[in-house]
Amino acid sequence: LNSKDPTLNPTQSGIMRDTAPRRTVKSGLDYDSARKQRNDSKIELRKAKRDDDLQKRRNLVATEPDDILGGAGAEVANSNDLPTLAAKMHTLATRDFPVEETEQTLAVVRQLRKLLSLEHMPPIQPVIDAELMPILVKLLKHPVSSLNFESAWCITNIASGTTIQCQCVVDNGALPPLVDLLSADSMDVKEQAVWALGNIAGDSTTYRDRVINACGVQRLLELIEVTAQTGQLGPLRNATWALSNLMRGKPAPAHHLVTPAVPTLVRLLAIDDEELLADTCWAVSYLTEGDNESIDTVTSAGCVPRLMQLLSMPERIAKPGLRALCNILTGSDEATQTVVDSGFLLAVPAALNAAKGHTRKEACWALSNIAAGSNVQVEALMASGLMTKVIERLDVDEFEVRKEALWAVANTLHGFKQQPCMHTAARCQALVQLGCIGPLVKMLDVSDSVIQKLALDATMNLLSAGEELAKHTGKSSNPFLLPFDECEGVDKLEHLQEAENEEVYNKAVEILEQFFGEDNDDDENLAPNATAAQFVFANPVNSGFAF
Repeated sequence: LNSKDPTLNPTQSGIMRDTAPRRTVKSGLDYDSARKQRNDSKIELRKAKRDDDLQKRRNLVATEPDDILGGAGAEVANSNDLPTLAAKMHTLATRDFPVEETEQTLAVVRQLRKLLSLEHMPPIQPVIDAELMPILVKLLKHPVSSLNFESAWCITNIASGTTIQCQCVVDNGALPPLVDLLSADSMDVKEQAVWALGNIAGDSTTYRDRVINACGVQRLLELIEVTAQTGQLGPLRNATWALSNLMRGKPAPAHHLVTPAVPTLVRLLAIDDEELLADTCWAVSYLTEGDNESIDTVTSAGCVPRLMQLLSMPERIAKPGLRALCNILTGSDEATQTVVDSGFLLAVPAALNAAKGHTRKEACWALSNIAAGSNVQVEALMASGLMTKVIERLDVDEFEVRKEALWAVANTLHGFKQQPCMHTAARCQALVQLGCIGPLVKMLDVSDSVIQKLALDATMNLLSAGEELAKHTGKSSNPFLLPFDECEGVDKLEHLQEAENEEVYNKAVEILEQFFGEDNDDDENLAPNATAAQFVFANPVNSGFAF
C-alpha cells in the first residue's frame, strides 16, 4: 500500500502513488466502419484488479505533540494491546460514550487508530473480529469533532485493506455518516472523511458506484473549490485523489455522473503542484476511458494543450498525462485530430526511446490509433518519420512492445484494404522501404494466435498492395513477393498450415494460394506469373534484418 510519511500530520500531504491499470484499447482489422475498438473484457478487469491496492492510501501514525510530551495517547502502539482496547471500547459504547468520559474515549480511540496505522501488519482483521466496526461508525456521529476525526481515521485504514475488509466498512453503514462529515466545521474532519470515501471508492467498481450514489461528485467538487481558494493544499490533494477514484474502473461510471467534474479538472491542471497534477492527470485519464462522449467533453474543455505541456514534467505527471492523450486518440476522428494538431507526433520520439518498456508500449499504442484514423491523420503519421522507429520496435523489443508496434504497422497497411488505390499502395511500399517485411514475418512465429491473425491480415494487405503496384507500374510480378520469401515468409506460412487455430490455418492457406500458388512443379514458392529464372530461393539473401 502506498502511504503517507509517518512524520506528517493528516493535513500535510506527502502521498506517493504509482500507476493505474493499463487499459486495453487498440485498433482491429475485422470491421468496416471504424478501426478503433474498446476491449472492456475480462482482460481489462484482470489488469485493473492487479493495481487495485494502489488506489488506496493508508494514513500512518503521525508524530503529534502529545506523543512527544507524554500526554494522552503517548503510549507506543502495540498489537498486543488490542484485546484491552477492545474491551474498553465496548464498555464505553454500552454507556453511549457519555460526555464526561470524552477524554477517556478519545484516548482509547486514538490508541486504536495508532494500531491501525502501523506501517507493517496493522491489525485490521483483528479489529473487525473484535466487532469494533459498529462502534467506530457510531463515533462518526458523535457531537465531539475530535472523536469524528479519530474514528474516520480508523475507518480509512480499515477500508485500505482487502475487499472483504472494505465490505465490512460498507456493510456497517459507514457511507452515510462519512458523507455527512464532508459538511463538518473542521477541515481535518472533512479531509479524513474524503480520504475514507476515496479508499472505499478505490476498492472496486461496485463500491465506487456506492460512493457516487451516496454523495455524487458534487460534494467533492465543493470541497476542492473551497480548499483551492483558501490554499489548503493537503485537503485539496486528498479530495482530488478521491475524485480520481470516482472515475476509475470498468465499466466506467455513467457519463452524466462524472463529467460535471471536467471544468474543475481543467482548473486543477493549472496548479503547479506535482502530486496534485499527477492525480488530476489520472482523473482525466480515467474519464477518457469512457465512451466518445466523455472523450469529446474533455477535448472540448481544452485539456489537450495542457496535457501536452505536462509530457515534459517528471514521470509521475507525464505518465498519466500520456495515458490521457492516448485514450483521447481512441475517440472520434475529431478528438484524434485535436491531439495530432497539438503537436503530439513531435513529442512521441522521447516515449518511443524511453528506457521503460511500458512507456515504449504506450507510445506504439498511441500511434496505432492514429494509424487507424482518417487519411489526413495517417498521412501525418507517415510524414512524421515515426514509423521508422515503430518498425525498429517491431523488430527488436519486449514482446508487449512489439505487439503494439504490430498494431501500428497493421493499421497502416489496412488502409489499402479500406481504399485500394495507388496512393494507399504507395504508403505500403513506403513501409517496405523502411524494412517492415522482416519484422512482420517474425510475428508469424509467435505463440499468440490473436497476434498471428493480425500479422497474417497485415501480410495479406501488404501483398495485395504489391499486386496493385505491379498492375499500375507495368511490372511483371508483385515487387513484395521476393523480399517476403527472402525473409522466410513463405516457410512460415507453410508451417502455419499445421496451426491448431483454424482461422490462422485458413488465412495462411489463403495467402499461399493467392500469392504463391504451385503453378510450377519445380518450385512451389513461385508466384503465379513468375518464371523459375526470376526467383531462386535455395539460399535466402540477407535482407538486412536480424533474425
